[in-house]
Amino acid sequence: MKKHIAFMFVLACCLSFAAASENQKLKEVCAMLSEHPVTKGNFTQIKSVKTARGSRELKSYGDFIFCPEGIMWKTTKPFPSSMIVGKDFISQIAADGTKNVTDTSDNQTFASVASTISAVFSNDYDNLTKAFNTSLTAQADGNIKITLVPKDSTIASVLTSIDLLVSGNQINGIVMTEASENSTSYIFENQTYPKELSKDELALFTNK
Repeated sequence: MKKHIAFMFVLACCLSFAAASENQKLKEVCAMLSEHPVTKGNFTQIKSVKTARGSRELKSYGDFIFCPEGIMWKTTKPFPSSMIVGKDFISQIAADGTKNVTDTSDNQTFASVASTISAVFSNDYDNLTKAFNTSLTAQADGNIKITLVPKDSTIASVLTSIDLLVSGNQINGIVMTEASENSTSYIFENQTYPKELSKDELALFTNK
């Protein structure tokens, strides 16, 4: 009995140490990413949709901006469009310039992703871990995969997890897995790190 209690105590200590080490590593990763609060680059989006005949992949390409104000996805192929996710709104702009603005509460998935990216790039570890259960996994390609599982049941009913693929102070990809088992992956390339947004770029996040 004493041996069993001792074993459980040692196991609990090991698990506690592992959790503390993982938390520290996540803090370090967030601190490195926050060195570049504004990140711009190109993306490839791969949406995997389950159908009665199996999985189907839909690809699109474009440019992105990550910044403290939010996220911009500017799709160039196959159909031009833009989506700006600010702190409290989502603006969708069609190829003809038509704009549709909604509150972030109307699209919890994109709002959750935007707030997550913002928390990571601003080194807001407390809010990140308040909203998500987190885990880190080293990948064979050298990336660190940060898996975020929503704690909020409303978000979790739509979005089961967000995986961030990080190397050093650069984010290389995002994988969002939905409750429907459909997923959306982003591959990022050609990142640049301007010190601030241009006036036109800033207007996208401040003028609804």
